[in-house]
This record gives sequence, C-alpha cells and structure tokens, in this order.
Amino acid sequence: MTAIGPFLLGAPLALFALLALPLIWWVLRATPPAPKEAELPSLRLLEGAEPVEETPARTPWWVWLIRTLAVIAAILGLSQPVWAPGARTTEAGGGPLLIVMDNGWASAPRWSELTNAASATLDAGDRDGAVHLLLTAPRQLNADPAERLSRADMARRLSSLDPQPWATDRVDALARLDASKLAPARIFYASDGLETEGGAAFAAALAARAPLTVFAAPPEGPAVITGLSAQTDAVTVRLARADTGGTARAFVSALTQDGSALGSAEAVFEAGAREAEAQFAIPAAALARIARFNVTGRPGAGTVWLWDSAERTRRVGLVDAGAEAQPLLSDMHYIRKALEPFASISTGDIETLVAAAPDAIILSDVGQIPAADTERLTEWVENGGALIRFAGPRLAAQGDELLPVMLRRSSRAIGGALAWEEPQGLAPFPENSPFAGLPVPPDVRVRQQVLARPEPDLARKTWARLTDGSPLVSADSRGDGTLVLFHITAGPDWGDLAYSGVFEQMLRRAIAAGRGEAVEDGDGTYMPQLSLDGFGRLERASQNAAPIKAAEFADIAPSETHPPGLYQGPSGSRALNIGAGAEPRLMTQWPASARLLGDAEARSLRLAGPMLALAAGLLALDLFIALFVAGRLRGLGRRSKAPGKTAAKTTGGALGALILAFAFMPGEPAQAQGYELRPDGSYRAIPSPSTRVVPLPEGKASQKQIDAALVMRFGYIETADRALNERARAGLQGLSNILNMRTSVEPAEPHSLNLETDALELYPLIFFVVPENAGPLSETAIGRLNAYLRAGGALVIDTRAGGDAAAQTDVSKLETLLSGLDAPQLQPVPENHVLSRSFYLIDDFPGRFAGRRLWIEQTGEPGTARGDGVSRLFIGDADWISAWAVDADGRDLYSVDGGPQQRETARRFGVNLVMYVLTGSYKDDQVHIPALLERLGDPDAGEPEPLMPGRIPDGGPQ
Repeated sequence: MTAIGPFLLGAPLALFALLALPLIWWVLRATPPAPKEAELPSLRLLEGAEPVEETPARTPWWVWLIRTLAVIAAILGLSQPVWAPGARTTEAGGGPLLIVMDNGWASAPRWSELTNAASATLDAGDRDGAVHLLLTAPRQLNADPAERLSRADMARRLSSLDPQPWATDRVDALARLDASKLAPARIFYASDGLETEGGAAFAAALAARAPLTVFAAPPEGPAVITGLSAQTDAVTVRLARADTGGTARAFVSALTQDGSALGSAEAVFEAGAREAEAQFAIPAAALARIARFNVTGRPGAGTVWLWDSAERTRRVGLVDAGAEAQPLLSDMHYIRKALEPFASISTGDIETLVAAAPDAIILSDVGQIPAADTERLTEWVENGGALIRFAGPRLAAQGDELLPVMLRRSSRAIGGALAWEEPQGLAPFPENSPFAGLPVPPDVRVRQQVLARPEPDLARKTWARLTDGSPLVSADSRGDGTLVLFHITAGPDWGDLAYSGVFEQMLRRAIAAGRGEAVEDGDGTYMPQLSLDGFGRLERASQNAAPIKAAEFADIAPSETHPPGLYQGPSGSRALNIGAGAEPRLMTQWPASARLLGDAEARSLRLAGPMLALAAGLLALDLFIALFVAGRLRGLGRRSKAPGKTAAKTTGGALGALILAFAFMPGEPAQAQGYELRPDGSYRAIPSPSTRVVPLPEGKASQKQIDAALVMRFGYIETADRALNERARAGLQGLSNILNMRTSVEPAEPHSLNLETDALELYPLIFFVVPENAGPLSETAIGRLNAYLRAGGALVIDTRAGGDAAAQTDVSKLETLLSGLDAPQLQPVPENHVLSRSFYLIDDFPGRFAGRRLWIEQTGEPGTARGDGVSRLFIGDADWISAWAVDADGRDLYSVDGGPQQRETARRFGVNLVMYVLTGSYKDDQVHIPALLERLGDPDAGEPEPLMPGRIPDGGPQ
C-alpha cells in the first residue's frame, strides 16, 4: 500500500495514466473531418436559403466534460484507493502484524466499531504480510497467536467473530502471547476501553513488545445492569456507567419470556455520578410475567438482567372471608403481615383468584368449599398451584378433599383447666422438610390443633412437628401442585406461632416448596437451561455449559463453562448475570509511546467500487446523450426547427444542461403503487389511488370478492381479538411488500376473512393467527375450511406460543379448536424439504421466535398417490406475523429475539412459503442432484465423492 495523506493506494502505478489526460482530452473533443464539397448546378436554386440545422465545429464542452470525468474516475478506481485516516506510512513496514481484540461482554455495544477498526488496519502495510490474532476473552479452544494468517483470511476471521458473554482475562491473554514466542513488528489493539483485569499493565506490556496503535471504544452511556430490588408492586433496576462526565439518560425495558414489553422506565445519570436507578411501577399481575430487563438500544450481555424465581416477588391470593370488625383478631391480618415483605397480595373469591393464577392461594379456617370452587381449586392445584390452608374451628368440624391428610373430627386442646397435657413447643424441623435449617423459637407454644388420622405415610407428609410428635404442618402433592396444611390457626387463638419471626420464613418456604422449589438446596445441582450470547440474546444452553453446584452458585463468575443465563435446580430457576456487582471504569493510563486513534481515524472506506461505478454511470449518460442528439430516441430526439446559425449550438447546450439537471434531480413518485427501501432495512409504501373502477354486478358478487378475483392477495381469519386482527393484517402487508420487492409475485393488500360468509377459494393462502383461549370453530367454518383445503388452498396456523425457548412446539391444543378439520397426520418439516429451497436456501423457519418446529402434512409411503405431494396445512408457533408486520410507512412494528438477522431469515421463510404454495414442488428434484450426477458419471471411476445437494462436481456429467 502507498499512502497519500489519508488515502492508501493498492495500485498506485495506475495513476500514471492521468498524465495522458491532455491527449485524451484532445481525442474526446475532436470532430469527424469535414465532408468533401461538390458543386452541382441544381444547388443554385437554394442560394440564399438558411439551413435549419447546423453541425457544430467542435464537440460541445459539456459532452467532453462528461467523458473526461468518466476517464478520471476509471483511472482513480483502478488505483484501488482506500480512505484510511488512521493509517501512516511509518506503520506500513514489513514484519508480522498482531491484532489484539477485547471480545468480552463490555465490547458488545460497540462491537461493529471494534471490528471495523481492526479491519481498517489491514489496509496499511504489505498486502502479503503475515497477520496474527489475539483475543482476550478466554475460551477452552483459544486461537493460537502464533497462527499466521493472510490479510484476506484475517478479514474473514474478523467478520465472523462475535463478543463473548463473559469478561476478558488480559493476564491469560498475555500468557498465551508469551507462550507463542511471537515477535510482531507492530501491534494494533482494539480495546473495550475499560480498566478491568489489569488493563493498564496489559497495554504497557504490548507497547514494550512493538509499536502499539490503540483504538478504544468504551460503552457509551450505561455499561451494565448491576442489580435490582423488588417490592410487592415495584422494581428498582440499578445501572452503572464507565464515563462519569456529563449527564446521560437511558431507558430500561421490562420484558416477558417471549420478548413482549410490559413497561419501560428512565434512568438519569447526573454529572459525575457513576450509578443510576430506573423505577418500575407495575401491577402485581404484570410484575409476575417479567422475565428480564434490558437497556433499550444497548445490545450486550451486560445490559440484560435475568429475573429468576429466587428474586421474583411471589403472587399470593387470600380468599376473602368478609370484613372483620376487629382486624387484630382476624387470622388474615397475621397472614398479610407475614407476606408483605416478600409477596404481592391480592384478595378476592376463589373464582377470581384462580383466574389470576397466583403462585399460592391461602385459605384460613374454611371448612366447606362449594362444589364449583372445589373443582376450580382442584384443577388449579393439579396444574402446579400451591394451596395453603390454616385450621380453625370450622375446619375441625368438617373437612373436604383438598387436604394433604385425613383429619379427625374436632380439635385437640392442649393445656387449660380441663386438659391433661401442657402446651407444646416446636420440635426441630426434619432434614427432608422445606423448613430444615430454620431456627426453632423456644418461646412458641401451641395450645390447640387439628389431628391427622394415622396413615402409613404420615411421616413423609409431615413438614413440622410439635415436641410430642404430632404434626404441625403437613403437605402432599396433587398433580403438579401441592396441598399444605397448618394444623393451627394463622392467628394467636391456638398458638403463638404468628407472633414469632419464623412464621414469615415458614410461609415463604411453604410457597416455594409448593411450587416445586426448595429454599435451602446446598446439596442440589443447577442445570443450564437458557444462556445469553454476547449480544444479550437468549438461546438454548450449549452442550459445553456445565451444571453448577447449589452451594457454589453464588460465587460462580460467568465463563464459557458457566455462561450467563438461567439454570434450573431445586429452587426453581436461578439466574447467572454478568453485571452482578460490576464497577466499570474507564482506562485512562495508556502507554506514552502508544498511538491512540479516534473514532474517525479508526475507519476505512474502499473507494475502488464507487469510482468505477461513477465512471460507468457517466459513460452511460454520454451514450444516452449521443443517441438523443442523433435522434435515435423516438419522441425525444427531434431537432428544433427554429432558424438561425446558433440554433443548433443553443439547443445542444440547453439540452445538455437539461439532461445533467435531470440526472441529479430526485425522481417523481411512481404512478402505480410501489415501495422504497429505507436506510434501516425496512420498506415504505408509495401509494397511488387507482383510477380503474370495477362496477359491482348486482346479485352476483361483492366488491371484496371481485377485488380478490382480479388481483392476487392473501387472507387472514377474523377473530374476536381486534388487536390480533390488526397484527395479522400488518404481518401479511409486510410479507406482500417483501414479495413485491424481491420476486415476481405481486400480492395486493390482504383481506380479513369470515369463515362462514367469505369466498375462501379466491385466496391462495390463508393465515389463522390463534388468539389466547380461543373457542372451537363452528361446524360451518370447519366445513368451509375442509372444502378450501380439498380445492388446493393453503392454511397457515400460528399459535404464537413459541416464547418458551426450552419447550417444543405443541399442536395438541389445536385439537379442540379445529375439531372436525379433515387434515392428515402431521410431521415436522424433514431435512432437505423443498420448503427450504423454493426460493432462498434456508435451514430454519423463524418468526419472532427462532428454533421452533414447523409442522406440515406427513407424506405417504413411496408410490402412494397423494395429489401433488405439496402440503396444504402448516402449523407452528414462531409468530411469523409479528416478524413480518410493518406500519403504513413500512417500518417494523414488533421486536424480534434474534434482531435484524433473524427478521431477514423470517422474511426469507415467508418468501419460500409463498413460492412453495404457488409453485408446488418444482424444485424438489434439487434434492436428487447428487444421485442423478452419480448415475450420469463415469462408471469406471469408482465411487464418486459424496456431494451436497445442489453441488456440481468439477468434471460435470459425462
């Protein structure tokens, strides 16, 4: 590379062609030789007549200017210029180049800038020189810094890198560099700009080895979420930043498991402040749905905080027993006071509480539960609820089936004038009890209780006992839930437990154990379930992620073996967050000999392509002008008939100026509807009202049916959820936009469909976005859907339930909704199915959620007649509609878990789906290309090399 100021030239000798510009200018402005004159006698009749058109004596100035500029642009493009303000000729010497990159969690917000800076430094120096790479985030399989790479290979390696969701270890990186025995000629360090893991010492060690150039890109604004604190109806999220200069604002979003935003809060960093807080005031019912918090617009594992079951506020429902004249004498008063420090409390009847689906429901001295409420509670418990009951006179008189043990009629009085026994204290809690480890208050006395009937497994069901061995708390599982019974009242009537501090801890642990979670799990193990990648996206934990012992969980630092994410164990789910206790600080002590690059200096831009494109554009413009002046363009090349010797020159000059003006003027909007690509990758519709009016034939068809018959469009099934209908319309509109831009399929605006009244056969593809708690379809709707599918229509059903990345796609819930639908057996899309290659080559079918199954009709056995073999039924839960949805301006409406890359893949799947539905399996033979080529090959050549589908061998068929 040759440097000229901020420019680097890959082929500087090409600039010598500029010396020939005078000769090129002379050739470009030359005109053909004048024609030979011949005097004819008949020409005397034309003496005195003025010619209408004249040929100019030389080429117009604006023509040779265009040609000269085209030649200059072509010469400059062939010199391969690169704009690199950070490059210096003194750094472009020989010897190996070492690129050092911080690829820990702190580098994610500005990762593209770090990789661009590292790529820009490749443009300086010898193109054939060796390049080496050192990454500071430790991994089990670290790249050896001694590995020699070409600059082209290094550019590809840099583009494939992603930040890691754990911290850097610069000491380990320096040790790996020492072990490699590499002696670089110069070092480029792309740093995250934070003083962690001996950052200053690491930079000094690099500067001692070779001339050092540093590009530091510390996170702008909040760098990490350091923790949160939860109350019953509020959450406080704490953030920290590295640069304390000036004020800064950030917004934190509270997200559900499927990525839906439940609220946002603003955090303001005052000047000089390192920490800030975002306050969320969210209703308790919505608070329980929050799965994570993230800083809006700041991708990275550090700006995401996963909220696990240990930190989450419990939602507890108290069955309302009516107003109490003396609240201090009410059992509910003591229960409420014990729950307030850690739970969100709601009060109501059984039907209301079961519908709210809290973590636990507490009944205090309820002896007889109505049959309807019993059914509701039973179903709720069997689905995973925790029902906690306290005894009392009513329960002692009559029991029911929602008890963990069988009770004796009446209660047992301990102590008093007519009692033989003294009040009993609490015995130590059994080791297998959820209360194990709690201190036993010596001053608590129980004066009355309900007794359990003797059973063989009564000891297993007992969580707490009195000193005489009788059960104080018993529990038993029922389905996926738990029934828990305190054999005394919740108030002070039968004992002193409500006065002690252990009562709150017992309630807390009873709720957790009732949900299948332990509190003290020192001997347990937490298995990795979901993990965060470097950009803060949740994904299924990799096979390299190892379990964590419960006793060591609090001391584990995120690493490749234990990545940040959610781990499932005895206490439910626990989160390993990268930012717990983090204190990010800027690195300010750089070596004196190091050269620090600013943001502008670290960039580079290759200009060869734009310069050659400019040259081609100018030459095309010159050709257009030549054809226009020669009259080869009909209707545009007519010459002016105005007399005068300067008419041709005036007309030509004006025409050239006019063409140049039009060349740089923005185009007028198209008359027909189209779409333009925005800088953010979305599309904006350019509507234009149609002037064609289709008359409505009376008694034959509606205007909606005529529109669907004249112009192809998709349909979506109307539901009772208006917001969901609008989402479906926006999703199909976005898919139609993509098809209009990328394919020859040009769908019009989608239609909403009523299954019982609209003509379904007019739509090649119908989407059914299933609402929550949807009731079964009517017999009329099912019959019309059956006729539609038999006629060759395609039905796509999306349950949008794929937010749980750890669960598989479940289609069993549709059996009730689609009862009576004449559909064959279903199967997941097999490998190499034509759906994955009908337009784009894809291997996944994501929507808003990735990694979900797509179910299609199961193909029959070989030779079985099954129509055209094309599935007409598609079922999934990836929420494709939300990934495609756009507003009236073509902007995306909903977030996608995987970001722009996943959204693009979702769009490609939509294109493939439409192509598959419209064209069938015409590309299915691509799967058989290896077998066909093998049969056409040389039979004497032995077994051919195995081929991938679509790959043609070098020799080709014989």
